[in-house]
Amino acid sequence: MTPATNGVIERLLFVADFAVSEVDDLPVAARAVFDAADRIHVVTPSLPGRLAWLADDVDRHRHRAEDRLDAVLAHIDAIGGHATGAPGRGSVAAVIADAVASFEPDHILVGLRSFEHATWQEHGLIERLEARYELPVTTYAVNPAGHSLTADGSLLLAYDGSEPARCAIERAAALFPGRDALVVSVGTATALGSEAWAGALDSMADFVQIDRAAADGVGAIADEGVRVARAGGLCAEPLAVASAGTVSETLLREADRVDAVSIVMGSRGLTGLRSVLLGSVSRAVLQKSNRPTLTVPAAHDR
Repeated sequence: MTPATNGVIERLLFVADFAVSEVDDLPVAARAVFDAADRIHVVTPSLPGRLAWLADDVDRHRHRAEDRLDAVLAHIDAIGGHATGAPGRGSVAAVIADAVASFEPDHILVGLRSFEHATWQEHGLIERLEARYELPVTTYAVNPAGHSLTADGSLLLAYDGSEPARCAIERAAALFPGRDALVVSVGTATALGSEAWAGALDSMADFVQIDRAAADGVGAIADEGVRVARAGGLCAEPLAVASAGTVSETLLREADRVDAVSIVMGSRGLTGLRSVLLGSVSRAVLQKSNRPTLTVPAAHDR
């Protein structure tokens, strides 16, 4: 992939699986991605399911993809952008593979049906995109009425000290210059690693000491993330929080609390002491939230 200029997107591939009904329904996160892109190419997969193939109903799905493409191009034009586009034929995976091969994007934006209304072909799509192409991926969800979540609060930057999480913050800073951000690190006592629990604890004081050390460690990670965010120009503050439920549930709860414009995550994590965010966490967030998300792999040629 050809590197983007100064962190701004050089070639944006927009996979419009589902389109908003009006341009005002475009999320702030999607607009930021459009604004950062030098070139935009839109594909609209037809996504016929097995029953559609059997019923020879492919033409109807193709016409829908063409209509969706016209609507998306009109939306991009209405916000001052310019894009090329083509309706896709075949499975969504095949349509994206062809577009990536020919257009060579350095960022992918995906407009999806809300998770509860997604087709069997769409579940796990983002995970497959990240695994195959190792590109930053921004997603947002659209409900059956054509509306999306137009949140306009702080960025929520999930940070665990890993290289992908650092790259995600740097990418977010380029896409949302000067925006308020909350750097969230989530931890439990077990974040210190299994070696801390070897053998039985002698007393409750030992447990408290371990728990306090874990909290201090998570706080230090959040502070480190803030330094990365501020270096990129974001107005960032730290939040070290103990996990209440799963890590993904904790992140989603904080995102709702601040009405986050986007949840920003690295797509892979580490193990041991700094395993607060794992790949499974980013997958869970994508599957449980219709809020816009940005996931970024570790540094690569993009």
